[in-house]
Amino acid sequence: MPEYDDDWDVPEDEDRDVPENEDDTPRRNRNKDKKKISWKTVLLALVVFAIVGSLVQVIARGGFGGALNTTGNGSGGTAKKEQTEQEQEVRPPKAPKTIRLGNQRIPQSSGPIIVINPGLVTPGSKAAVEGGGFDKKATVDILLKARKSATKGRAIGSVKTDRYGSIYARFTLPESAGNRPTTLVAQQRGSSKSAEAQVVTGGAVGTARINKMVGRPGDVVSVSAHGFRPGEAIDVFWGRTTGTPVTTLRTDSGGGVGRADIKVGVAPTGSSTLVLVGKRSKTTATAPFQMLAMYPSIKSSPYALKAGQRLTLSAKKFAPGERVLVYINSTGGLPAFTAQANEMGQIRDVAFNVPFGLKGRQTLMAIGDQSRAVVRSGFTVLPYSPSAEPSAFGGRAGTTLSFYVAGFAPGETVNAYAGSAANSQRKIGTFQVDSRGKASAVGSYKITPADESGVSFQLIGQKSGGVAKASINMSSGQGR
Repeated sequence: MPEYDDDWDVPEDEDRDVPENEDDTPRRNRNKDKKKISWKTVLLALVVFAIVGSLVQVIARGGFGGALNTTGNGSGGTAKKEQTEQEQEVRPPKAPKTIRLGNQRIPQSSGPIIVINPGLVTPGSKAAVEGGGFDKKATVDILLKARKSATKGRAIGSVKTDRYGSIYARFTLPESAGNRPTTLVAQQRGSSKSAEAQVVTGGAVGTARINKMVGRPGDVVSVSAHGFRPGEAIDVFWGRTTGTPVTTLRTDSGGGVGRADIKVGVAPTGSSTLVLVGKRSKTTATAPFQMLAMYPSIKSSPYALKAGQRLTLSAKKFAPGERVLVYINSTGGLPAFTAQANEMGQIRDVAFNVPFGLKGRQTLMAIGDQSRAVVRSGFTVLPYSPSAEPSAFGGRAGTTLSFYVAGFAPGETVNAYAGSAANSQRKIGTFQVDSRGKASAVGSYKITPADESGVSFQLIGQKSGGVAKASINMSSGQGR
């Protein structure tokens, strides 16, 4: 016969008829089975209750919505790791050698340099970084530093340089930047080449009424306002409510301004605001305005010249009356010099003498002090190539020679040396050239018996570094 498992629960048919002469033993067995079923049910209920309790605790601790934390650093481990990945070490730019231009020192050579365009950026808006001086076809990382002295920056992207080592990339200034100055860093991967530029932020507010919704600094618009005190002075601002107002209006007897023509001031490019603030009531009226970008241009003349010669600059399309900062080979620190734009936003015939020490291609940057509009240009410093001729083509020992020179820097001092090899040269005299870089019968030298095989001369300008060479051939009695 088949064996049955006593642990199986057999359902009890309560409706079936039980014969009268049936023994009550089976009924007692059924009561035992009832007790066995009841204990199993209780045990199962306890297990279910424990599982449900565990689920409640999981949900109370954060539920199933978050990712699993495998870092061992608690609930903040993942976020900390992501934040670390966004940060990158910032290498400080290499300090260049400098020379003096007037009362200011400027870099001697053109290295990596970047500018922000537009230079006045509203948090959350887009701007561009452009520059040059990097290696061609290199990768340049773009970082943002909250402080200029910070050693780490937030990586916001990278860009490839072109065949000239120049970069151009657009970026969005994070909303978290607020109105605090931010430093943008461009550093080349695998190289010490890097450059920095400051991002200047501005604010924007409210709405009101204005006859023109779009324009540039210097344009004329008409504005009307109401709700001020009668006869009250109203300060006018563009894109801000602090600092020096661009102009001041006065309300009529009804506390309003029916119509007033004012010039558009300087504000961040993009969505901006005209702000009117009553001096007594502090009532504020605003009018939205779309500020167009400024695209100034600059021209240097001549394009190529020698150190000591005069370079003339002219520019246009800056903000009317603003100060323009002019940098050479760098946008950090103090500018090389400043110029004042006229009411048309123009700079005319600003000139300076190119300092000695500059050689080759130079970068010239002009930045509006208020508008932060920027333009980049340059010029080339040509080398001095002086010439010298001896006064005699040859002679016996005791014959005295002098030189006729030209092509040196005006009025500079020239040192004369005899001998061809650097270690055997000896100084034979010093003289000064005239305002045309010329001199006659200078640098006296007496031929010695040791010069029978010929002697070479070098005449070197102390400022220009220009080198003039001359020699005489004793064997043939001729010089060159």
